[in-house]
Amino acid sequence: MAKFKIQKGLSDADMMKHWTESDNFEDTMLAAEKAAAKPVIHQSPKTSQDAFYREFLTEKVETLIGKMLLDIKMEYFKEGEGAFSIQVKRDGKNIVLETAPKKVK
Repeated sequence: MAKFKIQKGLSDADMMKHWTESDNFEDTMLAAEKAAAKPVIHQSPKTSQDAFYREFLTEKVETLIGKMLLDIKMEYFKEGEGAFSIQVKRDGKNIVLETAPKKVK
């Protein structure tokens, strides 16, 4: 068995300059989990087009519409109707949401 002679007076950087760390099991598994957690999203042209249309609805507008639709749903519920449908119509420069109770088949 050969003996290695340790040089005296080396700095930490000099002692570590030829040493490279190999990947350990934990780092490899964490990298694999991160890669698996990020879903690959392939947007079809329809999806990107829908996203473009949604840009016109701010969070505030979406919240206001949602609150009003909830109020209407509660009114239908008090009248004994279970569900309702929504129709979107354009009236000149105005957008009109019309609701009606859903018909039971």
